[in-house]
Amino acid sequence: MNVTSRVAPLLLLTSAVLGGSLVGCSGGGGPPEAEAESEGERPDVPSDAESPCVVGEWQLDVSDYSVQAEAYVLGLGIPIENFAMTGSGAIQFAADGLVATDVDLTTTGTIVAGDTRVPLNQRSAYTASGDWSQADDDAALDLANWSNVPDPDVPVDPAAPPIPAIDYTDIPSVSVECSADTLVLQGPGAPLSALWHR
Repeated sequence: MNVTSRVAPLLLLTSAVLGGSLVGCSGGGGPPEAEAESEGERPDVPSDAESPCVVGEWQLDVSDYSVQAEAYVLGLGIPIENFAMTGSGAIQFAADGLVATDVDLTTTGTIVAGDTRVPLNQRSAYTASGDWSQADDDAALDLANWSNVPDPDVPVDPAAPPIPAIDYTDIPSVSVECSADTLVLQGPGAPLSALWHR
């Protein structure tokens, strides 16, 4: 059996799962222009007290994401044991409409193909940024101008297909659930969600 043919789908699936899970967060609008001017603020930037829920820095719940990713991969019939995902992820939504993310995750496990056992240790690290705005629907955010930059210091295994990064270049809007300390992001049709905390 060609072990590479078993490793490649897993890497692609893990990447696709990671790539499809981010989304935005809902919240209220900015302060009225008159109030902003009276407080000495720019009219187009909400004050901290009235910023949309999504504004701020959030840390990825890697443990929750790993559990979802393992269930998804096993549900597809990929024969992997001891699946784990470690590392970190952060996303920051600025009040001025910028969004930036920094992700560095490593997926490990053992692919079992008959009597053959192949260890998996695949790291994916990259940064990305773009613009966000509140959609007409409070449960969604509009995204634009997304740009993704892989970490040049993370080697790519030439025997495996490249793992696609989280990339919202062609996704104009994403769904979101947001509270004071929890943010759930999910791309359209994505099988996993990304849980974030601050």
